Amino acid sequence: MEKSIVVPWDFTSEAKASFQHALILSKIMDREIVLFHVIKKDSEQENAKEQLESASNQLLNSFGTKPQYTCRKGDIFTSINEFASEISAPIVVMPLHNSKRAIKVIVGSEVPFYLVQHPPKSDKITDIVVPIDHYEENRVQLNWVIFLAKVFNSNINIIKPFINSNAKNKLMKKNIFFAKQLMDNKKVVYGVRTAKREVKFNMAISNFTKEIDADLIFMMTYNFKDYMSIAQKENSTAPLLCLNPRSVKIVPDKY
Repeated sequence: MEKSIVVPWDFTSEAKASFQHALILSKIMDREIVLFHVIKKDSEQENAKEQLESASNQLLNSFGTKPQYTCRKGDIFTSINEFASEISAPIVVMPLHNSKRAIKVIVGSEVPFYLVQHPPKSDKITDIVVPIDHYEENRVQLNWVIFLAKVFNSNINIIKPFINSNAKNKLMKKNIFFAKQLMDNKKVVYGVRTAKREVKFNMAISNFTKEIDADLIFMMTYNFKDYMSIAQKENSTAPLLCLNPRSVKIVPDKY
């Protein structure tokens, strides 16, 4: 179970979609998958394990891979992070039911969260949207960006906000220069777009994602809440890879 990809499991269709995304990542990372279920009472444990065994077998029948599973008494807002850290999980692939509840789980996590609402369109991640702003913490996402770009031969679509402030614009240009230099060195294909002056940045991210039919959006956790307020109105449901600025382990050790 050590270093497995964690899929929080609540027996919903969205959890099944999360497993499908996790399965794609597990193959390129050479990692197992573990279903993680949180119970409220010790008395629920035996029944939960029976249900998890049944779910695990159903996933084996449907997708050819039988995940491990475990359940733990606790609070979902803390237990998922605790478990992921405990087993040194490289990533948590979680169904996005409710953004207000999700933010309570992902903020503060040192493990990246891959949030999904639907099954993957294919087994490839072809187009990735990467918002880059003026915060230096934004650079933390670049190792994951390069990793996915290399293994899937993805197109990296950087989008940056229109900034009036000279000071902030100078900081953003430094981040863009840093990202370009890193990706040029790794021979990653990328393009850069600037959001229009009259369009709010999160709306521009949502519009850009729809325009290119992106398979994934990178999202720093400090921007998650504001982005989701736009995405829900615009019915933007592309998966999000959310990283906390203080993330330490960005990709598995072998990479």
